[in-house]
Amino acid sequence: MGSMTRKGPVPLSADLERFLASLDIPQVSLLVKLLKSWPGIAGPLLSTKAAPGRFRNGVLTIVVQNHAWAQELQLSKPVLLAKIAAATGPKSPVTDLRFVVGALPPPEEERGEPPGEGPDPAAPEPEGLGDITDPEIRESLRAISRRLKK
Repeated sequence: MGSMTRKGPVPLSADLERFLASLDIPQVSLLVKLLKSWPGIAGPLLSTKAAPGRFRNGVLTIVVQNHAWAQELQLSKPVLLAKIAAATGPKSPVTDLRFVVGALPPPEEERGEPPGEGPDPAAPEPEGLGDITDPEIRESLRAISRRLKK
């Protein structure tokens, strides 16, 4: 008998992962797995400030909301790597992490936002707001400024 015979059923996910690996895009299945388990890996607070971006040559790029969080994550890199390895299995392909500051995908509950509810692009920016780098603080100040003008 050849070595191709299998004992018992094989889960579809295993075949799918093998298929993706044969296409040379295992990073797709890895990223899907990481995104699903990200809140458990990063914790409730951090998972809203950072998210897995892309994976290449063993390096997982994590998109982070701002420089302060990027620095924080850099310090906890060994812990994060261990949690990622635990989530992706004993043969985790992730060997290193890279942190880049960028726009995060909005959380699930914010995606269904009705049009026109966002900041008014035509409205002039309140004075000094351009200097504030944290988007949450900037948006809060913008909202306060709009309320004061009414």
